Order: sequence, then structure tokens, then C-alpha cells
Amino acid sequence: MARKANSGGARRVSAVNTGASARRTASAGRSGAEDRSRRREPARAAMPVRGRAAERSRAAGRSARARTEAEQRREERERLRRKREQRAGSRGGTERSGGGSVVSTLRRKLLREGDMDYTMLFLIILIVAIGLIVMLSASAPAGSRLYNDSYYFFKRQLIFIVVGFAGMFIISGINLDSFLNLIPKAFIICVILLILVLIPGIGAEFNGARRWLNIPFIQLQPSELMKPVIAMYIAYLVKMKVIDLKTLRSNLFCLGIIGIVALLLMLETHLSGTIVIVGIACCVMIAGGTPVKPLIIGGIAIVALMFIYLQFDPTRMARITSLLDPFADSQTTGYQVSQSIYAIGSGRLFGLGLGQSVQKYSNLPEPYNDFIFSIICEELGFFGATVIILLFAALFLRAIRIAINAPDVWSTLTCIGIAAQLGIQTFLNMGVAVSIIPNTGISLPFFSYGGTSILTLLLEMGILLNVSRKTIKK
Repeated sequence: MARKANSGGARRVSAVNTGASARRTASAGRSGAEDRSRRREPARAAMPVRGRAAERSRAAGRSARARTEAEQRREERERLRRKREQRAGSRGGTERSGGGSVVSTLRRKLLREGDMDYTMLFLIILIVAIGLIVMLSASAPAGSRLYNDSYYFFKRQLIFIVVGFAGMFIISGINLDSFLNLIPKAFIICVILLILVLIPGIGAEFNGARRWLNIPFIQLQPSELMKPVIAMYIAYLVKMKVIDLKTLRSNLFCLGIIGIVALLLMLETHLSGTIVIVGIACCVMIAGGTPVKPLIIGGIAIVALMFIYLQFDPTRMARITSLLDPFADSQTTGYQVSQSIYAIGSGRLFGLGLGQSVQKYSNLPEPYNDFIFSIICEELGFFGATVIILLFAALFLRAIRIAINAPDVWSTLTCIGIAAQLGIQTFLNMGVAVSIIPNTGISLPFFSYGGTSILTLLLEMGILLNVSRKTIKK
């Protein structure tokens, strides 16, 4: 009995010890877990602090980089400003000293803004190429008959085109602002040339009209030079604030200039040149701020004066009256227009074929000049004529686009004057050919034969390409 009691007591003591040990183990586990938890809590609490510090560090880095970039931009602007000032100073010093090397002068006058309008360049090359081919076809019979050389007119025109393209690319790459002060002198020179044309022995007369100067290798036509110069001169006066086209006094001044030029042209019996130049000047004036209403009144007055003038020129008056019915007197006053209509009608839809015109063989006067559009319609038909009209329209619209985006008032008004010349002259030539306008004897740009005309036109295209370099491209 005693051994059993001792055995039971030992088991109770052992159980108590085992429970206590388990409790101590559990307590120690909880204590360890609590210790580990307490150690982790500061780490977890420290993590946002480190993240915020890292974010602040990154923000500081970005701010430093931004400040560095801003400083670099400021330094670049300052460097460019100093460079411009140095260039202006060197230019002023050169001008004051009245000298300077040729290389430095050319470098100073180069334009470096950007690329030219390549769409405009493509249109120019395409139109000139087509015009040269058509002119060759239209002039071959006359060249063979007059000079025993079917390529006579073609070769001369090609020479002027090559020279014109060279001049066009040179003008497209120079700084036109360096030459603005030469524009008044150019206008005075053109006026003097128009006066020289009227002097017998100096001015050459053909078919009753005195419009050319006899100069070696070329018959210079001053009216062609005046077309772009009058636009540039009015634009120059506006840019230099010599005139304000919103005032009556300035408009009267411009009308006086136009009147002098128009009078000289009318004395040459150059009615078509007068219409084109007056139209160019009026377009530039309207774009420069002249109210339209006074110009309309002035236009009516000019038309009345021209009608009075035509009363003293029976030949030109007969051309106007024959417009109503060119076939009524198709052998005299209506001969040119009636032959033109025959050529246009025979072309039909697709034409007789390039080089296959019949009217250019002595039937149609001036087939390679005033009536070259009639040959286009005869050989290329309605389809070919439409394509050429669309090319002219695209060139005109491109010129207007360059004018709108031009960076200054002189460039804008000059480009508008050039575009006006293209539009007015093309419309008048085609209008005469289809008998909706009296016969004025005007050439078709880039197509009609004429050295001064094609050379001047290509130089004008150089101005348009030059201005397109300064256009802000988006």
C-alpha cells in the first residue's frame, strides 16, 4: 500500500513538473515572439522614413537636373545673343570701314534658317520642263522658216532657263534683308529703263510696239523687270514705315507711283504690261491695308481713262469690239482669236498628240508666245490643258501659303505681289486664247518664249523659296 501511494505521488510531481516546464516553454516562446515583434516594429516604422528620404533625394536630383538644363538653355541663349551682337558689330565695323573680304561678305549674307519648300521647287521644275517641251513643239516651224533651225528658239530659251535656275538657287540661299536698301535704287533704274525704251535708236520697235532695249545677246524688256520690283518697292515703303496704307495720303502717294509707271507703259503701247503691273500693285496695296472701296473707284477711273485712250488707237479698239464676235471679221481684226479657237476646238479631249499641231504652221500668229495655250489645247487636248491649269493653280496656292507664313511684312507683301503676277498673267493669257478677254498680247508664264520673262520669273521663284526657308514649320 505504501509503495502504491509513493508511486502515485511521484507521478503527480512529475506531471506538475512537466506542466510547469510546458508553461515555461510557452511563456518563453511568447516572450521570443514579442521580442521579435518589437524588433520588427522599429524596422517597419523606419521603412516609410527611408522611402520618404529616397523620394526627397530623387526629387532633389530631378530639380537639380532641371536647374542644370535651364541654366544650359540660358547659357545657350546668352551665347547666341553674344554671337549675334558680335556679328552685328563686325558688320557695322565692315560697313564703317567700307571694306571687308569677299568671303566674309558672302558668309555674312548667307541664309541659314532651314530647308526650302521642296513642294514649291518640284512644281517649278515640273512646269518649266513641260513649258520648254511645249515651246519646242510650238516654235519649231517658225525657227525653221526664219532661221533655218527648228531648235533656234528652244536653244535660246534653254540658255535663259539654265541661267535663271542658277540665279534662283543663289537668291534662295542669301539673306535678303541685307539687300533691302537696294530696292529703291532698283525701282529708279527700272523707271529709267522704261524711259530709255521710248527714245528712238535705243528702244527697239516690233509690230508697232516699242517695248525692248537693244542690248548685246538679249533684247531686254524693262516692263518684265518692273513687275516684281514694283511689288518689292511698295512692300519696302510699308516695312520702313514710310507709308501707312490705312491713310489717304499714303494711298495717294502709291497711286502716284503706279500712275507714273502706267503712263510710261502706255506710251510704249504696252497695254497688257500696264494691266499686269497695275494689278500687282493693287493686290500689294490691299494686302498692306488699303481699303478696297477707294481702289474700286480708282479702278473704274483707270478703265474710263483707258477707254478714252483706246479711242485714239483704232487697231486696239477693233480688237476689243471683235471680242463679241471674232468670226464676224475673221480675216482682219478677229483673225488671231478665230485661229486660236480653231486650234482649241481641234484638240478635243486628248489632243492631236505632242508635235502634231496644224495651226502652228503659219496659220496662228505667235504660236510660241501669246497663243501658246492654243497649241497646248490642240496637241494635248482638254485633258492636258486641265493638267497644266491645275499645276498653275497649285503653284499659285503654294505662293500664297508662303506669303501667309512669311516672318515679316516685306516678305509677305512681296510674295503676294509675285503670286498676283502669276495669277493675273496666266488668267489673261488663257482668257485671250479662249476669247473671253480682248487680245492684249500677253505671255504665258514659264511657257511663252522670252528671255527676260523666263529669267525674271525664275528669280522671283528664288525669292519665294528664300522666304519659305524662314517659314516656321510646325
